[in-house]
This record gives sequence, structure tokens and C-alpha cells, in this order.
Amino acid sequence: MKQLSFVSMLSVLCCLFMAGCKQAEIVYDHEQPQFEIRSNAILLELIVPSGTAADDEIFIFGPFNGETETTVTEQLAWKMEKAARSDRKWGIYLFPKDFAEGKSLADGFSFVSKKAGAERDVNGKAVTHTLDAGVGTRTNIWADRWAAYFSGDERPVEHDGYVVYVQDESGFADLHLYMYGDIDDLNGGWPGMAPTGVETLNGVEYKYFDIGADNSGLSETLIFSDNGSNQLADYGPVTFSENFFLHIKDDGSIEKVDGSSAIVHDGAVVYVLDGIGWGMSTTLYMWGDVDNLNGGWPGMKVGGTVQFGDYTYMYYEMGEANKGLSEHLIFSNNGAGQLPDYDGYVIGEDIYLYIAAGGVTAIADPTSPGDIVWFDPTAAPKEEAVVDLYLYNATEGLSPEHLYAWGSSEAFGGWPGQAFGKMDTVYVLGIELLHTTISGHVSDEWNLIFNNGADAKVPDYTVRAEEPVGDFYLKITNTAVSPLQVAAQIQKH
Repeated sequence: MKQLSFVSMLSVLCCLFMAGCKQAEIVYDHEQPQFEIRSNAILLELIVPSGTAADDEIFIFGPFNGETETTVTEQLAWKMEKAARSDRKWGIYLFPKDFAEGKSLADGFSFVSKKAGAERDVNGKAVTHTLDAGVGTRTNIWADRWAAYFSGDERPVEHDGYVVYVQDESGFADLHLYMYGDIDDLNGGWPGMAPTGVETLNGVEYKYFDIGADNSGLSETLIFSDNGSNQLADYGPVTFSENFFLHIKDDGSIEKVDGSSAIVHDGAVVYVLDGIGWGMSTTLYMWGDVDNLNGGWPGMKVGGTVQFGDYTYMYYEMGEANKGLSEHLIFSNNGAGQLPDYDGYVIGEDIYLYIAAGGVTAIADPTSPGDIVWFDPTAAPKEEAVVDLYLYNATEGLSPEHLYAWGSSEAFGGWPGQAFGKMDTVYVLGIELLHTTISGHVSDEWNLIFNNGADAKVPDYTVRAEEPVGDFYLKITNTAVSPLQVAAQIQKH
């Protein structure tokens, strides 16, 4: 764990003392002056909460100018200016002649963000500042929070890049997030950044930290603390290529939780429960009203995972533009070991599917999928098997030239498969046959498609590696594949 504590800070101060430096107050960048003093104005420089959007609009209001948080946002005279060199510092020049009659800053003032609401303290209470200041002076003012932090405001939140969402049960009065890794002190030195705000997603309240679009792709370790004290164990590293939803429990432990309620999908979604063990290499190919929908073979990669009850599903986004299309779904292990088609899905509603060695099954309730058989990675490996195929080509005009196989694997590679010219020629009872083999395991199954490399093909024929493994003698015609009668003759011999 990377420890950032009082002890380490004390060590730094001791070194400064031993070097003969005088004790001095530490001044952070955002506390440095950002605006020039004017002899005829009172300068206020506001240090805003971490995460305040750079394009926000911030105003000052209170008894001193007779404005409220709702009326002041229409008054440009009381609008603050963001410092050119700091996103944490905003300033305003105040002229006493513009104050309400008989009033001064000693009568009270506060600040309001047009995006995030009025200023609040760490307990969520409204804040009123008082100040006895004259023209020609500069004063730093700190704003702890904006109202949106506490309100669970349901208005859409515009985030700057990826987000760390925290369901906070830590009991900390002032949760902060520090990050180190590819860049140490990312978004602020110890103890790091305060929450950007609070967002309620499907009834769950999250404190959130906007990471910043410029920081996408960085790998960082996260440290949560109570504004520098009671720091929790390091979490990570994490890579900011997605949003993170974390739950800080009352015992201080941190776990990643389901953030599906916060995911905005593009159109309907196909959710898949993996009972075959392919995991994130599971791909989805579609054909039907539109072939190669959302990508050519082997199709789409997994979009992400979500939790429904105790079950984790992979998901694939269909695309709002594809609503109404009827498609056949083919799942495979990135092109190998494809399962039988799941037919007739009309894009429009979300569906939940269970994939296993036996095929694809629809699930009515994703939180209770019923009797399912999980892939067991510790199970003993299947017995290997070799299937011999003996082929008699009796087609007329179709002239199939290739054999493609799909199912437990693409036995002869991708489409159109193995060329007849690559097969052996053998003679059985005086009949000329083509011979090839499929290697796999007992109980594997393949669907054979004889084709000419284009549209012309013979309907599928299924072979299975049973125990004991048998040979398959097949007759190919223009309309079907069927067992060849010579097989019975061979058995008699």
C-alpha cells in the first residue's frame, strides 16, 4: 500500500527544518493569487469544489446585493470569472457603489453554481460568509460543496470523461479520493479530490468523481480517506477505459458492484449467461434481414457485463437503428466452437439467453434462470476422437468444391472450408470416394455444409463423435446429404 499520512508529511517538514528553512505555511497552486488587485474594487477569489466544470457559471448573492440564488443567475454584474491558469479559482471585482443601500459584505454573501446549485458546507447546510474588506484588497474564499452533492439531483449530469461512482457507507464525514500510478497526484495532491457531486441512479445514491477526459487510458491506484485521515486500503490499479462503480462498506472494505442501472444502452440488448466457459471471448454473429449485422464473422465482441441478482451476464448492444430487424444469432468462441443458431429474434426487446454445450436457451427471469449446468474448468478433459468422412459426390450441375464444418469447432477452418482437391481419393468396393477427417472429442458435433464457395450449397448434415467412434459414409446430391449404402456392405465384409 502506498501510505500518505501525517507521518510522511511530518518527515518532509522535518527535512525542511533541518535544512535551515523557516517554518512556513504550505500554499497550494489553487490558493495562489490569480487576479490583479484593483485600487477601486474589492477582489474575491473563490476556490471552488474539486470537479466544478470549467464551463460552469458561478454567481455571488446575498444581503449585500439584495439577490437570491434564483434571481442572481440572470444578473451578469454578479457573475464570476474563471482564472486563466486554474480550474479551481474564480474571481470577481466588487464595487461598493453597486451594493444594496446601506449594505456591505459584512451583511452576508454566498455563491451559486448554475449547474450544481448553491454553496453548502460539508454537512449540507447553506453557507453565509461575512467579510470586512475595503477596496484595494484581495481575499480567498473556500466553497466546500455545491447543493447537487447532497440533493441527489435527477437532472442529467454531464461528466468529464470516465467516472468513479461510490456507494459510500464508510461513515467518513469528508470522503476524498487520491490517485497514483501512471501519474501520481492525479487530480490533486494528498488527500486528493472531493466528490464532484452526487448522482442517484435507479434509486441508488452515488458520490461520484469525474476523472477528466484527458486522463482516459491511465492506470491508477485509488486511495479513499476521510479528508486525509483514516485512509482505506489501496484499490486497484484500475484503467480508466470504463466507469467504475464501487461500494465502500462500513468495515472499510471496497468491492466493485453492478453499475448496469447507470449504463445507457444503444437500443435493445442481448444478455448472455455463460455456461460453456468461453467468457469474454464469446462473440455474436447475426444474419437474417441483414447479414453480417453489427460485424462480419465471428461478429460482435462482448460489450460488458452486468449483474442480475446472483448472476453475471455478458451483454451485446443491438443498436437503436436496427429496431424491427429479424435476425438469427450465432454464438461462438471467437469463431471456433460455434453453437446452433438461435432463430427469429426480432430486435426491439431485451432478451436473456443461456449458452451451454447443448445450445442456446431463452431465460424468462434473469435473476432466476432455472436449471442450468455450469462449465466446470476443473473437470477431466474429454476423450479425444477422430471422425473419418467418406464422401460420394452425386451432385449434378451444383459442383460442390468445398466442405465447411461448424459446431464444436470450425473443423476445416473458415468459410468455405476444405477444398475437395485437398482430400484423399480412396476406393471402397470399387466406388471412388473422397476421404477426410475431423479431430475433436467424444460428444463433439459438427454441421457439414458442402458448397462451391458462393451461394450454391447443400443443406447441412450433422455428424457426432460418439463412443465408439464410427466412420461416416455420405452421399451428396443437389438437395440432400444421406448415408451411403456402401457402409452396410462394408460391415458385411
